[in-house]
Amino acid sequence: MIEKRRTAKKDYIAKVAVDVFFQKGYKESSLEDISNKGKISKAGIYHYFKSKPDILSYALLGFTDKVLSEMNEAIKKAKEKNLSKQQIFNALIETYATCMMRNRKISLIVLRERHQLPTPHKNELLNRERLFFHIVRDQLRQVPCLNKKLNVNIISFQIISMIHWMGYWFDSKGPLSEREALRQMIKIIFKGVLNYKQ
Repeated sequence: MIEKRRTAKKDYIAKVAVDVFFQKGYKESSLEDISNKGKISKAGIYHYFKSKPDILSYALLGFTDKVLSEMNEAIKKAKEKNLSKQQIFNALIETYATCMMRNRKISLIVLRERHQLPTPHKNELLNRERLFFHIVRDQLRQVPCLNKKLNVNIISFQIISMIHWMGYWFDSKGPLSEREALRQMIKIIFKGVLNYKQ
């Protein structure tokens, strides 16, 4: 119970910090900014975190763990439904992208503030991102009719890049809903953008 309460408090501080980092930028943000926004004393913050980099590390690594968990769960559920290999891959990509978009602030902080992490935590983040890559690549390899002339590693990196950068350009007030944009992205992955006459 005590550990659960402690985790909840750390999660709250990290969530507030993400809002501050997103609005002001990591370097320009201070613990006082986090304290004021979260209505928690600086002493209270120090009770749970040693420093500002410690908060950033906790937030980013916790987020990547959450994404990995949702990706693996999506694959598991799709297999339990006996979906085709392509449907499993579609479910994976949709879950991956939805998770990134649902947590747009922190997913963008991962891109623009990752260099601020202490080296050990930067390496941990990189290791988790390698897992993203392996999951996407391994599921893509199982899709029938995959063009064997194309480099599956490059395709996997391109898909991951499309997903991660979507948070920068997607406008929820635009002509497509988030779900429609994701479906279009999946269609482009498998069919491209040109209509070829058979």
